[in-house]
Amino acid sequence: MQVPFPFFKFYRSHRASLSSTVMLGMACLLLASCSQSRRLPALTEAQTAMLDSTSFFGGDAPPESLIGKFPQHQCTVRTDSLLGMDVLHLTWWKGAALSERKSFSWPAGKPNNLDSVEALGGISVWIKKTGPSQSDPAIIFELEDRSGMRSSTSLAPRHIPIFPLDTVWQEARIPLSDFGRGRDQTDWSDLASLNLRMEHFGDIEIGACTLVPHAPRKKVVRRASKRPRAGIQPGRYIVFEENADHEWGLGQFGPDRQFIIKEKRGRSKSQALDFEWDFSPAPLTLEAPEFPTHTVGFSWNRWQPLAPPAQPDKAFIVFKLRNIGVNPGPSAPLPIEVGVADADGHTSAIALTQDVIPATGFGKWIECRIPFSAFDWATEDNPSGLGSIEYIYFQFSEKGHVYIDDLSVRF
Repeated sequence: MQVPFPFFKFYRSHRASLSSTVMLGMACLLLASCSQSRRLPALTEAQTAMLDSTSFFGGDAPPESLIGKFPQHQCTVRTDSLLGMDVLHLTWWKGAALSERKSFSWPAGKPNNLDSVEALGGISVWIKKTGPSQSDPAIIFELEDRSGMRSSTSLAPRHIPIFPLDTVWQEARIPLSDFGRGRDQTDWSDLASLNLRMEHFGDIEIGACTLVPHAPRKKVVRRASKRPRAGIQPGRYIVFEENADHEWGLGQFGPDRQFIIKEKRGRSKSQALDFEWDFSPAPLTLEAPEFPTHTVGFSWNRWQPLAPPAQPDKAFIVFKLRNIGVNPGPSAPLPIEVGVADADGHTSAIALTQDVIPATGFGKWIECRIPFSAFDWATEDNPSGLGSIEYIYFQFSEKGHVYIDDLSVRF
């Protein structure tokens, strides 16, 4: 949207309406900055048809299943005069269960294979906060395949001109290449829906949401890259005790793969993470399993990256683990890795070996303490190392069944 020259002429000749005109001008300029033309990638006819014809929500009446009051959120529809369309008003709050999500099914008859446009497309969504006093919401966008696996990313400073969200409409542009969490586990050739996951607390409005060709907005990305990482304050930060606020990868994915929250066995009836998996290939075949690993990630800072710890050898990831289905032998590591991911997609992980798992016997609860110094951090000699902390994760392979509880980080 380009602001026409007569707008400024009108401004000069009507000083009596200065305040209203300035407000209108600011709104127009913001909308213009969000949708300004950029050099888009070269696309084939098939890619162009795919990226220019998919609308998840564009002012049409949404399905009745999206509207109403739910255990941890409520959704209503109103007509917005500035956008000239119906918009969704979402309010959500923290509860005992995992965060809830809105699922926008893939439009009927439209392509649902994004493999060929992963590096060329993006999600465009118009969004704003409802009031200046509202807390800054944590919003997660997910691409879900027909088996229930999801690739996700959180709304970040590089996606939107003003971050955190303001009370003015903005167009968030989220490149498909950013949907990295769970990407290896998700079949992008068989996508079923775009989800909006609502974490912790929030009150926002959502306008048009479409699939579009994408080129980065250089000023927005450059501004985001200059934002200093939040420093880590000393203390203990709970990641999971009875529930998880910010997680991805949990769910039931058939009889051989479940990553759920469940009551612990034994006298204690508190909740724990129940991880059971089997990636063993079928007998008498050399074919590799379709998904050789599974990853579950957690954040304690609403997915916003933190600066590396000043003293990595004095900072720890701490959790309790009960091994009830892995028998690797007295000295072999468990088929589990614990890792850290940064804001640029770099990861570093270590296996659960006897160095971090006390050999106290099969089936007993043990405490694991992993120093942050065990991971590879960026240095002058190793610039590809971790430059921040966005989340921690567990990665599973082969076969096993464990409980994990009381997950925290200590600095």
